[in-house]
Amino acid sequence: MTHPAGSRPVIAAIDGSDSSLRAARLAAEEARLRGAPLELVTASPWPWLGVMVPPHAGDDLSSTLLRSAESVLEAAAAEMAPLAGARPVTWSIIERPAVEALRDASARAQLLVLGSRGTGGVTGLLVGSTAAAVVAAAGCPVLVLPDETAVTVSRRRSVVVGVEGRSGDEDVLAVAFDEAAARETDLIAVHAWQDLRLEASFQVVSPLVDWAGVRADEERVLAEALAGWQDKQPDVVVREVVVREKTAHGLLAAALTAELLVVGHRRRNRLATLGSTAHGVLHRATSPLLVVPVGAEAEQ
Repeated sequence: MTHPAGSRPVIAAIDGSDSSLRAARLAAEEARLRGAPLELVTASPWPWLGVMVPPHAGDDLSSTLLRSAESVLEAAAAEMAPLAGARPVTWSIIERPAVEALRDASARAQLLVLGSRGTGGVTGLLVGSTAAAVVAAAGCPVLVLPDETAVTVSRRRSVVVGVEGRSGDEDVLAVAFDEAAARETDLIAVHAWQDLRLEASFQVVSPLVDWAGVRADEERVLAEALAGWQDKQPDVVVREVVVREKTAHGLLAAALTAELLVVGHRRRNRLATLGSTAHGVLHRATSPLLVVPVGAEAEQ
């Protein structure tokens, strides 16, 4: 595998909930695979604890809540240390709003890991708009755990990656191949297409459309995107899927039993908003989801 092994940490957002502890365990495993340090972070401890502190609350209350956050983080760091390998496990409290705190943390991380839901606070907000804001604003890939109650899979297998056939695919494929190699599993490359204008134009006389030819064109798109990758990663078995479907729907179906779903997120003009595909899979994925920032504004 070719994961960056430098000093940049894998960072997990934690709030003491079961979901965030699951995220921390996964982050520890990722840190071990990457040979990277692990850092556990939480935003301001007040929403983290589900407590709204009055503007003029006394110093004693603030100190008590801060100590509670520190205790949870210390305990989590101790639990994660054996899972993370030889590299250090540290923790920090960032007294800023969640999106700002995690956006800034992502600038110095090689991976940011988030749970699906929590007790309130950073991961607890991932069921709503804050999830999209954190993923869209992050300067590094973001790994989001699904709600473990959404689906039960006895044995997950394969890494699934979405291939658009556009610039930026190389960045996403590099991450996906590395993840498949690290997990010693195969890679399913999915290219979903749907030409709504063509379908609408020939709705009545659809036999006039050479759908086999259209499909062949889309198959070439996927083959060209994958060209050369088998030489770079010869140990990763690649399966190609071309499906006539909306991209998010096609990816979600392919990744139902996957170990990991990898998609790209294009950052344009510094606008921290998710495209329709990334947004769709973020809120409905039943497998762990890795969102990779691509484009001119993505931080390296």
